[in-house]
Amino acid sequence: MSITLEQLQQEVARRAGPYFTAYQATGSPTSSTATSAVMPKLQTTSLLGGPENLWLLRRGHVYGGADITVAAADRQRLVQGYDSSAGRVTVDRNWSQPMAPGEIGEFHHLDPEQELQVAIMAGLQRCFIADSIQISPTSSYYMLDITSTKPWVTDVHQVLGAHYGWLYPYGNAPFRPYKQAGHVVLLGPFGSAMWLTLRRPAWTWVNGAESTSGPVADSDSLEVDLNYAAAAAHIEAWHHFPSRMFYAAAGNLQATQVMAATEFTRQALIWAPEPETDIGFSEVVSLPLVHAHH
Repeated sequence: MSITLEQLQQEVARRAGPYFTAYQATGSPTSSTATSAVMPKLQTTSLLGGPENLWLLRRGHVYGGADITVAAADRQRLVQGYDSSAGRVTVDRNWSQPMAPGEIGEFHHLDPEQELQVAIMAGLQRCFIADSIQISPTSSYYMLDITSTKPWVTDVHQVLGAHYGWLYPYGNAPFRPYKQAGHVVLLGPFGSAMWLTLRRPAWTWVNGAESTSGPVADSDSLEVDLNYAAAAAHIEAWHHFPSRMFYAAAGNLQATQVMAATEFTRQALIWAPEPETDIGFSEVVSLPLVHAHH
């Protein structure tokens, strides 16, 4: 289920408003300038709405060619004008480097940096994946402070199961989670090495390793279902930027807030980790002794 931040951004963009791609023309005289790009895909004689007021995002991908490096300062611009007969878009600020021949541009409704990425990070906080970690009691075999080792564990409902084991989990351990001074703590008894099954927020596992920042680069990978994460980001876009989302949903051209919430609920029911169904006992359980009488 590994996805990249780029894939997630594109999927959320499709749900949150107008989104499409087009590439810079490859021949002369239709070359780009510091303030404009010519895209054959946008050339039309129709009177339909164009890309005005959308964000033009450059990732450095080239149609039919190798990727190029795009300066961070050139990554995104707002489309100020559009000449449909020529397929030319004019941006609001100069690029330091014009678009290259065949370079692909993405057109977004939400500001990719200030709105889209904010919604995605908030959505990833709603998404959880099941993860097993090994942890040792810090001070007592009857108390285990999880948050001191894993700061992303902030709620007792994130604890799905506890197991004994050195190299791997081999038996259920009784436990009771509770909150203490903002930390999630388990009551035991425990062994010197324990395995816990936890609900891990999806943003804390990036590129196969612990992360304290979440995904930041287009190629950063996440171990979460694409539709689950996109649905979460979509509803968060409604929470953070309602005016922008209402504008996109006018005339039922995009999903309403109710539709977005319903879809996230559906995806969460499919993908959110469930508590373990194995049973652990806090005391030895056996049948009562039967005394034989002679």
